[in-house]
Amino acid sequence: MNNFVYAADQNYNTQLFYSIFSLLENISTEVNIFIIHKDPKSFEPQINRLNSNFKNLNLSIYKFEIENFEFPNVEGKHVSEATYYRLFIDNLIPRDIDYYTYLDADIVCINNPTLYLEELVDEIENEDFIIGCRTEFNKLSENSDLFSNLFMKSAKYFNAGVMLVNHQRWQKENTGEKLLLMLEKLKDRIEYWDQDVLNSYFDGNYKEISRNLNFPIILNKQIDIGDVEDKGIFLHFQSNKKPWTIKGNFNHGSKFYQNYALHIDKKYHLVKTVKRYDAWDLIKNTLSFRFLILEKPLNFYVESVKKLFYKS
Repeated sequence: MNNFVYAADQNYNTQLFYSIFSLLENISTEVNIFIIHKDPKSFEPQINRLNSNFKNLNLSIYKFEIENFEFPNVEGKHVSEATYYRLFIDNLIPRDIDYYTYLDADIVCINNPTLYLEELVDEIENEDFIIGCRTEFNKLSENSDLFSNLFMKSAKYFNAGVMLVNHQRWQKENTGEKLLLMLEKLKDRIEYWDQDVLNSYFDGNYKEISRNLNFPIILNKQIDIGDVEDKGIFLHFQSNKKPWTIKGNFNHGSKFYQNYALHIDKKYHLVKTVKRYDAWDLIKNTLSFRFLILEKPLNFYVESVKKLFYKS
């Protein structure tokens, strides 16, 4: 049952590596991981590191080769076209898989998910669903336009960062083909990428999963660390403020990602965004003593300066 699927490109190789590493550190039994990737060769060094660290790993990587396909609303966004790759999953991963859990690459695992996922599989099977997801929000007057824009009749919208999938039913009902038709129908209406397509198609017909399995970490908000550690299994760094940005690290929640960077690579993992914004965030949070929340402040500042003033 330990089947996990990711979709990514070379811009998310490090995040993907830490996500898989965190998963394997928390599961002692055999784990099958399937990656849909734009440039598989670029991820080979990370695959070698994973294989040398974990003997319970079976990893397969597939090149996404569909060309001349228009992916809506990715220009200038914090996501890439890779977010849409899951819509093509049934043409890429083995057809004999019964169930898999899809994970976004901006997720880390902090507890063993196996028992929760096994129970969820039984519930999805008994209740005749294709997917299991966590509801992100319900229809209210202030967001009703989103639902009507996506031609939705239901009053709930799920987050697709963690999605348990009955792969056999997905294939039997030609779900992938229908999703691509839905993508074409919605292409000028899409705001939240493939998640909009999935919500429009399933329209509320999904099994509700525990918040623990898709625990939202919003780095724009105050994080209750105790609550995360007690309840979280898959931690999902939602929104465009990520733990690998300079700004994101001045929130306690970023430590759940950076702990892996510090543990594995002995340094903070930082990605440059816009130089003047990064510099301002660094100065502003330093002057307000926010650096005191950092695990290793000196290490953080060294890596920040490298990102700001040196090419990497």
